[in-house]
Amino acid sequence: MKNHLLLLLGGFICFTAFAVPQQQTFVGSTPAHGIVRNFLKISLTDSIDFIRWRLELKGKRFDLQCRYGLSKPGTQGFRDEKMVEFEGGFSKTGNQLDLRDNNKVLSVLQINDDLLHLLDQHNQMLVGNGGYSYALNSIDPGNTAGFNLQPVKTTLKYPLAYQGRTPCQELSKILGLNKTAACDKMKWYIIFYTDSLTGQPSHYLKGGSSFKKEAIEKGKWRIINKHDGRIIFEVTPDSKAYTLHLLKGDDNILFFTDPNGRVLIGNENFSYTLNRRMEPISAAHRY
Repeated sequence: MKNHLLLLLGGFICFTAFAVPQQQTFVGSTPAHGIVRNFLKISLTDSIDFIRWRLELKGKRFDLQCRYGLSKPGTQGFRDEKMVEFEGGFSKTGNQLDLRDNNKVLSVLQINDDLLHLLDQHNQMLVGNGGYSYALNSIDPGNTAGFNLQPVKTTLKYPLAYQGRTPCQELSKILGLNKTAACDKMKWYIIFYTDSLTGQPSHYLKGGSSFKKEAIEKGKWRIINKHDGRIIFEVTPDSKAYTLHLLKGDDNILFFTDPNGRVLIGNENFSYTLNRRMEPISAAHRY
């Protein structure tokens, strides 16, 4: 009898360790990859700048609403908004959710309780662009430092370039940048260099929307391997008093964290995620 109770308890613990909250809502704005279009039944010929998501998980069911189209200049909205919405079921294996609509499946990785990331057909995280990432953010995030990934140490060809846009206010406070209340987004473009002889991190260049000499930020960076398997890119400018912490998701995705390791959670417009750009912007190499 005792052994039966232990088995039941063990099974309960294993189940609850990967449980999905009974109801949770995630939002975000993403590019329109072919895998995403196929699941949402959006024609590959439709002109789309981005897709805005609202995904509600309830038990083993989901409700999904996506708005999409061409962006309206000067706003976070669309000039020709279209919408698709439907519901379906999902299954969960480890940290992966598979959303199902009839014979169509969209796989999503649970980074932690408050952050999801869309996957490709090989179950790798989709790589966004300079405007949008493929992350979905909880509308009611907790103060969690959880991180379900175990990034693999790899040997990459440097320089490495990452780009993206993030919300402004929370990150501005963390970094002590004192941005005004009117700031709703921050543009990021960072190139990481290594020493040609030692292969160790040497310096980085950071720009936003341009690479004018006066706008280029330079500094040092290093890789920190945490005891729990996390890999951190620690970025320190030469001329500013802040330190930026970027958590490696894989070779193509970096997540912003606070100094205590808490992964930052974005909003319906932007995520705290950087996406790898395979070919660095040539203008940046002048500095």
